[in-house]
Amino acid sequence: MSINYSAVVADLRAKLGQDAVTDDAVRRFAWSTDASYFRIVPEVVVHAETLADAKFTLEVARQHQAPVTFRAAGTSLSGQAIGEGILLILGHDGFRKIEVSADSTQVSLGVAVVGADANLALKPFSKKIGPDPATLASCKIGGIVANNASGMCCGTAQNSYQTIASAKLLFADGSELDTGCEKSKAAFSENNKALLDSLVELGIMTRSNEVLANRIRKKFSIKNTTGYSINALVDFSDPFDLINHLIVGSEGTLAFVEEVTYNTVDEAKFKASAMAVFFNMEDAASAIPPINGQSVAAAELLDWASIQAVTGKAGMPEWLSDLPENAAILLIECRSNDKETLESYTKDVVNKLSHIETERPITFTDDPAVFGKYWAMRSGLFPIIGGERPKGTSVIIEDIAVEVEHLANVAKDLTELFGKHGYPEGVIYGHALAGNFHFIITPTFASQEDINRFHAFMQDVAEMVIDKYDGSMKAEHGTGRAVAPFVEMEWGADAYTLMKRIKQIFDPQGLLNPGVILNDDANVHVKNIKPCPVVDDFVDKCIECGFCEKTCPTSALNFTPRQRIATLREIARLEQSGDKQAAEEMRAAAKYDVIDTCAACQLCTISCPVDNSMGNLVRKLRTPYITTTEQKVLDFQAKHFGAVNQVISTGFNVLNIIHKVTGDNITNGLMKMGRMVSKEVPYWNPDFAKGANLPTPSPASPDKETIVYFPACGGRTFGPTPLDPDNRTLPDVVVTLLERAGYNVVTPDNTRHLCCGQMWESKGDFKNADAKRDELIDALSALSDNGKVPVVVDALSCTYRTLTGNPKVEITDLVEFMHDKILPKLTFTKKVNIALHFGCSARKMKLEPKMQALADACSMGVKLPEGIECCGYAGEKGLYKPEMNASALRNIKKLIPVDINEGYYANRMCEVGLSHHSGISYRHLAYLLEECSR
Repeated sequence: MSINYSAVVADLRAKLGQDAVTDDAVRRFAWSTDASYFRIVPEVVVHAETLADAKFTLEVARQHQAPVTFRAAGTSLSGQAIGEGILLILGHDGFRKIEVSADSTQVSLGVAVVGADANLALKPFSKKIGPDPATLASCKIGGIVANNASGMCCGTAQNSYQTIASAKLLFADGSELDTGCEKSKAAFSENNKALLDSLVELGIMTRSNEVLANRIRKKFSIKNTTGYSINALVDFSDPFDLINHLIVGSEGTLAFVEEVTYNTVDEAKFKASAMAVFFNMEDAASAIPPINGQSVAAAELLDWASIQAVTGKAGMPEWLSDLPENAAILLIECRSNDKETLESYTKDVVNKLSHIETERPITFTDDPAVFGKYWAMRSGLFPIIGGERPKGTSVIIEDIAVEVEHLANVAKDLTELFGKHGYPEGVIYGHALAGNFHFIITPTFASQEDINRFHAFMQDVAEMVIDKYDGSMKAEHGTGRAVAPFVEMEWGADAYTLMKRIKQIFDPQGLLNPGVILNDDANVHVKNIKPCPVVDDFVDKCIECGFCEKTCPTSALNFTPRQRIATLREIARLEQSGDKQAAEEMRAAAKYDVIDTCAACQLCTISCPVDNSMGNLVRKLRTPYITTTEQKVLDFQAKHFGAVNQVISTGFNVLNIIHKVTGDNITNGLMKMGRMVSKEVPYWNPDFAKGANLPTPSPASPDKETIVYFPACGGRTFGPTPLDPDNRTLPDVVVTLLERAGYNVVTPDNTRHLCCGQMWESKGDFKNADAKRDELIDALSALSDNGKVPVVVDALSCTYRTLTGNPKVEITDLVEFMHDKILPKLTFTKKVNIALHFGCSARKMKLEPKMQALADACSMGVKLPEGIECCGYAGEKGLYKPEMNASALRNIKKLIPVDINEGYYANRMCEVGLSHHSGISYRHLAYLLEECSR
């Protein structure tokens, strides 16, 4: 049946609104990208913030017989988070409940909660959730449950299947169920008797088939996410227990999950790790059975190719380069809640491995600084390989599981398959205790021959894993489309028939994520492969993992770095295929989302496993859009910046006077008229700052140390806002504080003219940006007598930008200077509670601990609003694209307790935006130190 998606969109928008529903071609494409090697673009995308949103979406889907795919973070690797028809993505604010039980034995989590955030909430109780996938800092509970994700430590004992207590579910027909609520279960029993009876009957039939039941038990004795969790049919008889556990690993094909309650697990207080180096893979694999017990929490096995991949990388042990060829590493971790038990565990491991000759003595360390490097080697494998793959290639990571005694032979067989099919770059590593191997290849999919080669490789892998070792084609990444063709091959006809029956019971119309897990197309795993055209150095190494999305300030407005890169790749694909017109149309349609509204904050670089910088890329992309007229204006501003800066500051004072006389409406109307003349005219808001001034230091005293102070553009342009309790500008406060600490203060004579160049760089004008930065460095060098006098800058972003010029003199940010030099010199009286912001520049410069220490020294309580990592003001962009700032800070007001009326940061532009959207005054930390040291 042909589906009228225009009608689908109209029906959805009638109830959910324009913003929640889109059929825009660019956004549908961008929002459908995930971490897998597949690309399927939906016809419509819905962002659901509430269960009611999801329920109505399903109602429309049933009405039009449109397929629906549910999506959480999109970090899944097997193609289960993409689909045709309707793509329902968890919204940016809903489904984020975190509720810890009174005794901390359970935690209830909305499905949009990031796994690491759940553990952060449980940390005070020395608890955590059981699943510990490598993507824990980015993936969401919905995906963790849907894929039955596990990880390095949880194995098969603490995954979602084993630790789920209950779930709140929405079924394809609109029925709701809370498996942890007796009232809900009673209502569901009354209205859905046929479903429950069918499940009970299926369970009885399965358990009575001894051969099948034993087959299921054996298959799930190792990690297995191939197909449905049919172990539920032999483990449970109660229909609600069956539902609870069949949902785990169902990849959105059986129901929409709203909330999950986990039984928590203990988080050990003490840890120790050892890097056991063996001469070959066989010896390393033979070490697993002896240590597989209570003493060992995790054991990661790395083959020779894996070792070579990380050798010489930042943070890796230097001795890796000295290892003999074909060596293998077993990274072992022991954990306990007391040091005595931990010591007994480590001794037990050493004793159990004493019969195996190792390349280096096995020694444990409990120093996080040391064993942190060990685990960095392990966790760095995928991103290192992905980031360094040849241009134009994809990166594919698969995971299989076998019984542990087969590990060495499986590694040998896989290596042979790499050679047979032309993937010499293949590496093997994994969770050895669980018999779980990951392997990575970086194939090219430029031709049908390339696709055929991958198809043949996967067929050989399947035959090896299934026929030779009776293993799992998917251990923890979920079935998806990647191994859907091999489900029946792995399980056999009887088990596969069970799975089909399960799908029919829950989703008789086949609307939920069709084609995932169960698929009759034997070639689905080599269809809809994501192209990877060569675009740009900043684009080409991206593996589209999605780690950047949690920190991006524009994620709720439009795009994240991953989505911007996916769009740029599609534009390049269209161009390279010869469809120039389509490429140009998409480039024009995507400009606002991809280029205009990127904050260029580079928080994505901090979270990116391959150190990609969307900020630098977007600045580069902006350069061609600078018109001849605009370039002349930028040149004029750079040449006459002193006068321009003074005019802007004076102009803000004039605007404030006009506003006082005329009010909001007239002032705003004047600004609108101005923007019709020039896009450089900012938007007005009632919390707009006044203009600022340059400081007037006191005459120098010969017995005091001199310091050069540079007041950056923000603080000398933007003065106090109506929310600020202090009418002084930042430069005046800084001079007061520095002089109180015993310093002579010197500022450049031409301060108004000097700039780090950030405002030009953000527009893509690198020539003027670098010239202004170099001019500033030269002036500071001269004034500091070539570095003999300390130099301090009062805005984090300006300090950061200036330091990129590699100045020969030492330049310190005011935050660091206050912490290192002023804090020890003055006595501080603590204020009541305050709010603190760690913005993008603070994070890039790793100054959060020092900012925290300054705030703690001056306040009895410090609140850091959760999830506010960048204000979205983006330098001066917040003046012209206020929607960026509004979106990034949309939740800040409700995150700040009512008893807090002042906040602090260290960048004036950011503080202006923070003040406007929080409703409280945000100022530089210098104000706090000055006030508390009087």
